[in-house]
Amino acid sequence: MSSGRLEMVVKGQRQTALTTKPRLIGPALLDHSFILEEHHMCTFEMPDHWIPNYLVALTLAPQPAKRSLFEAGRERQIILENGSCDVLAPYEARKFRFEGEARGIILSIEPEVLQSLVSSPQTGNAFELAQRWHGMDSVLSDLLTNLSSNIQSGLPDGSLRAENLCLKLAEQLIQRYPMGKLRLDQYQGGLPAPKLKQVFDYIEENLDHKLTTGEIARIAGLSKYHLGKAFCTSTGRTLHSFVLARRMRKARDFLASSELPLAHIAGAVGFSSQSHFTTVFLERTGLTPGRFRSIRRPLLVAFDRSRAAE
Repeated sequence: MSSGRLEMVVKGQRQTALTTKPRLIGPALLDHSFILEEHHMCTFEMPDHWIPNYLVALTLAPQPAKRSLFEAGRERQIILENGSCDVLAPYEARKFRFEGEARGIILSIEPEVLQSLVSSPQTGNAFELAQRWHGMDSVLSDLLTNLSSNIQSGLPDGSLRAENLCLKLAEQLIQRYPMGKLRLDQYQGGLPAPKLKQVFDYIEENLDHKLTTGEIARIAGLSKYHLGKAFCTSTGRTLHSFVLARRMRKARDFLASSELPLAHIAGAVGFSSQSHFTTVFLERTGLTPGRFRSIRRPLLVAFDRSRAAE
């Protein structure tokens, strides 16, 4: 089980991977399978160590930095350009030195996650992903940047979006960085109607909570890694987009039929704050919640009066 920080193994002992204090630590999502840290890095050295998890890193540097690896008695240098990415599989590394200044966004992924996503995995260390890759990858860069931004803002939609981004990133590794022929385990079919109704009911009853993939997966009777595909097959939309749509629908109902304060409505439909609720509502409707209420209330009153007169 992860400690909640990026880790390495030195002389048989697990310890935090970087000595610098993280500018950002992401929550250990999906049962501690994913951990994100963001560091401001200045010149440092690391001893001989073992990397226990898969790592995906994005380097953001105003000036190119340099990483020197010491392996088999030789030194190998890699220039870290702004926006470059690294993919590292679990392996034993000799000491290395980082020279320069950069911001690093690093995601740790436990091997069990990739194991669960691969079709007919082999025994042992099955994935055979590239042990170490460095270069430009706009897909990985965008996913890491979006994940960091979502965590930095306090997971305003709850953890569903962050979990979805993490799984997308894991899928990208399997699809694009294998050494052998690997493919994603494709879940066949959607959710049976009774299970889908249970999921719908659970979401509706818990919109005011921070819903998680694990909780909903238990209701569906699926693994958390297959839930998203099964739900999308059944509904034609992602779990995150469905939950957000239901929150918006409930918010509109509150605005149209009550005088509850906006902050109260935001909490009642699962938004982390009134400001985030207002931002999302404006993006999806073109109106602020207050403006929507001022338009809809008179229409509903007039409609109720006309029905009473019939």
